[in-house]
Amino acid sequence: MEFLSCDWGTSNFRLRWTGRGMHRVYHSEEGAGKIAAEGGDRAARFKSVLAAGMASVGAPPGLPVVISGMASASIGWKELPYAGLPFPLDGTRVSWHEVEPGVFLIGGVCSDEEVMRGEETQAVGWAFTGVGKANESTLLVLPGTHSKHLWVEAGRVTHFRTYMTGELFDLLAKHSVLRHSVRLGAAPDEGAFREGVAKGADAPLNAALFRVRTRQVLDRVDAGVNTSFLSGLLIGAEMAEAGRAKIPVVVACGVEMGKAYICAAEKLSFAARVSWTESENLCEQGQRRILELLLNGKAAGDVGAGPRGENARV
Repeated sequence: MEFLSCDWGTSNFRLRWTGRGMHRVYHSEEGAGKIAAEGGDRAARFKSVLAAGMASVGAPPGLPVVISGMASASIGWKELPYAGLPFPLDGTRVSWHEVEPGVFLIGGVCSDEEVMRGEETQAVGWAFTGVGKANESTLLVLPGTHSKHLWVEAGRVTHFRTYMTGELFDLLAKHSVLRHSVRLGAAPDEGAFREGVAKGADAPLNAALFRVRTRQVLDRVDAGVNTSFLSGLLIGAEMAEAGRAKIPVVVACGVEMGKAYICAAEKLSFAARVSWTESENLCEQGQRRILELLLNGKAAGDVGAGPRGENARV
């Protein structure tokens, strides 16, 4: 089945068309945050950006479009309610709305304390493609600006937690006193990274972070090496809880990020139950599964067309 897969983040827009022996991708910085900040007719701007993307990949008219991410948030095309927990990974309980004929927005998932938009579609893709064992107890780790850890039991997400790992690294490396002690773009240093992982998992993070500064001032550690130490601190603090989970852990991300998370698991002595999978196609595969359900009338009702479903949360 051919369709257009759209991942619409806060800062970026990506549209993919895979079919007819080709693979085309359009990317722009027309994220939901930028569109919302512009003011004016927001829906018209979203339609315009989508149309530009469709023209760029040369998609024929009539192809369905499935959009995940921030297009369904308060800053998006149309805000949709969250689906609640437990969230089945067969895709039957997604929050969705046909915002234009053939254009489907996918909403997010929330608990009493957490929210996510986009990662739930990746999780459906992970379960649907068979790369994961969704019917077994598993901790699915999705690294990123806001890393998500999803606890999966019997094919359902039972709870999840957010770690601001990527955003903290960016803020600390660019806008804090630590910016004088690191050098972005430096070659990775595995030894410094492992040292950071151990300290990040063991010490209170707000205290451990200042060690980046003192390593440079007192120990004369090179700023480039210190960058790996900072990365290790943050990933170590994130992965410490995964180590305590005592269940299989699947890390879904790009190759280089995957190496870092596996390295952290090795340092924390639980690598034997950690595996890695490429995340590149998970969103598209999750959207494919959801679209099949929508077209066959097997998904929950359109949340934009009437009362919300019983497991939906505003």
